[in-house]
Amino acid sequence: MQHSTTTNMSRFTKSLPIEIVEKIIDNAPDGQTFIACSLVCKEWLFRCRFYLFQRISLRAGDAGDVLPFLSGPTQYKAGAFTHSLIVTESNPELLSNQKNSRETGRKLVSALPNVREIQMFGVTEWALERYLDGFILRDLRNRENKGNEARDPVLLEDLTLSDVKVEDWKAVQERLTRCSDSLKCLRISSLHFIAGSADPSIREKQATERLQETLDSAITDEPHKSNRQPVDDFVELERLTPSQASFTNIERLALEGEHGGSRFANSLLQEIAPTPTSPLPKLTVLELFFPLPSHTQVLFCAAGATINELTIHCSTFVTAVDASNQSRVKMDFRHLKALTRFSVVGVRVFPSATASQVFGGFLSGLKSYMYSKLKILHLSYKAGLGQSPHTIDQWNELDEVLSSPHLTTSLQSLELNGIMSIASQMSRYLPNARERRIIRLIS
Repeated sequence: MQHSTTTNMSRFTKSLPIEIVEKIIDNAPDGQTFIACSLVCKEWLFRCRFYLFQRISLRAGDAGDVLPFLSGPTQYKAGAFTHSLIVTESNPELLSNQKNSRETGRKLVSALPNVREIQMFGVTEWALERYLDGFILRDLRNRENKGNEARDPVLLEDLTLSDVKVEDWKAVQERLTRCSDSLKCLRISSLHFIAGSADPSIREKQATERLQETLDSAITDEPHKSNRQPVDDFVELERLTPSQASFTNIERLALEGEHGGSRFANSLLQEIAPTPTSPLPKLTVLELFFPLPSHTQVLFCAAGATINELTIHCSTFVTAVDASNQSRVKMDFRHLKALTRFSVVGVRVFPSATASQVFGGFLSGLKSYMYSKLKILHLSYKAGLGQSPHTIDQWNELDEVLSSPHLTTSLQSLELNGIMSIASQMSRYLPNARERRIIRLIS
């Protein structure tokens, strides 16, 4: 009976037009459904692979374990369907025991020919050298051979670096320069620079281990293979590196948080927009942290006609700025002519001085903004234990600003997140906005 049911199901699925099959699979709600669909028949399996293997996550040092799966003997290798690679931190002892890891990294790049997005979380330069550099070199080679290819080459379009530990900013800057002209989305958060803080003897030992690993890889390569040696990869990276960065294709830029001596935002913004007239024709979504980097205004001038979403992250703002330096807390975005959504998120209710400075910067930005395209304002607060993060006078001042003619015309929603406990006070805090029914409280 079971065999008969399976046979009938197979006949039924084969009788379905391929367009219907693709619609069914494309609208599957989760991974388990994709797995179930992939077991129906071979025709369904191929379509499911686009979703099952679209994104792969591995720990730094685990590439050798997943390589057989990605580049196995099957006709349709799993790696060919992967567009996104996520690399997370691993135990340092595991990394120090890796043999020929550079060769493994090159094999991983070859097994994932269609990767367009790379996300790296908590890794060290060990992982950047073995994974990110490999894909950047792939792109440089693809650009060099573009005229000989029948179709446009696959290039890195989306890069995320979060909590990455490197020697200094130069280690990141050089890599961004090499892939800048293809990047559409760049997110950098909380870099950690270890140059000067690490024991010199430790750094010398790491350099020695790196050299030994390169020699070991060269020795163990079989003579009849045409694999490039690691030292050749380094030389070719230098040869193909552009003379300067070009971020003309960037569409989304997100910079979040700096730590003490690990400051990078101004250096990066100077690379992206050296002058107020730098060409940034596609930048539409921008995320920065508070207080804003000093080079922000140059970026605003360069991309003022295209940026339509601006988000300011305040979660790392824990110490109020000195009264003598109040200009740092201003959110001056009057150059953003196309802005439709402005968000300030992660505002800490305690200490109250920081919340007050964030709110003051927010108000100063709104007062100086004169364009009538702004549709959504979003304020998000961290838990405040049922108390208002601002005084009634501050709320009333915001209400007055929102009643300005140009904002009255365009503004459709004032979203307030994390202050549901003071919802009953809105008639006192924001009477005009409440009357216009534009307040939206989010729990």
